Amino acid sequence: MDDELLLERRSLSLRLTLNRPHRHNALNLAMTGALVAALGEASSDPEIRAVVLTGAGDRSFCSGADLKEGSRMFRSDDGSNPIGNVLRAIQQCAKPVIARVNGSALAGGLGLVAACDLAYAVDHARFGMPEVRVGVFPMMIATRLARQIPERRLHEMVYLGDTIDSEDAERWNVINRAMPADELDALIDQVIGKLALGAPSAIAAGKRALPEIGQLPREPALAYAERAIAALGDSAEAAEGRAAFAEKRKPAWVPAQPSSE
Repeated sequence: MDDELLLERRSLSLRLTLNRPHRHNALNLAMTGALVAALGEASSDPEIRAVVLTGAGDRSFCSGADLKEGSRMFRSDDGSNPIGNVLRAIQQCAKPVIARVNGSALAGGLGLVAACDLAYAVDHARFGMPEVRVGVFPMMIATRLARQIPERRLHEMVYLGDTIDSEDAERWNVINRAMPADELDALIDQVIGKLALGAPSAIAAGKRALPEIGQLPREPALAYAERAIAALGDSAEAAEGRAAFAEKRKPAWVPAQPSSE
């Protein structure tokens, strides 16, 4: 059971691998619980600059909920949804979460991709929401994809259960980029390297702010942004950034500490 989610600590990142290739890396209760715990721990680890979420093998990133788990995958005892809790954990993680899409992402698996801050996929991956074919509907995934995918194309995916290829997924903002499989890890490493150039506390503050700004009307969003940038501007991190700029050197960032919020 413990091997269903593999955790690999790398120099600047934590890689989480869904390790059920015999079940297309489908999510069960044990795996969703382990994901929530791992994302929470990464959020509070000052040495981690990014979390990489991927699947085992080269066929499937994640096929969504394991239907053999029954209705338990659609509602927990406390009324929450196990996959919904993972989506929340990705959003609440103070570190950018990168989807390394090694194969097809379907149903809740596509929800994981949509929830991640950045997503890069192999060019043979396919993406879809076939929930209606098993008697449910991609309610939670739609909370993210309704703001990303053109409405008519989204309707084809959710009502017909159609899948799209990686080229369309890139065109419709489901992923950042698709590429040959042998180039994927080099790109992920490059992205993590670029993230490390940024101020860790500023990135964490920005990740908290972006959902708020996106949901508020224009003037309240501007007021929220004013308060957020004022707090950042007074920080020791911003002072170091200004000093490094003036002295033409690289900033000496201090690892971000867990937020008190």
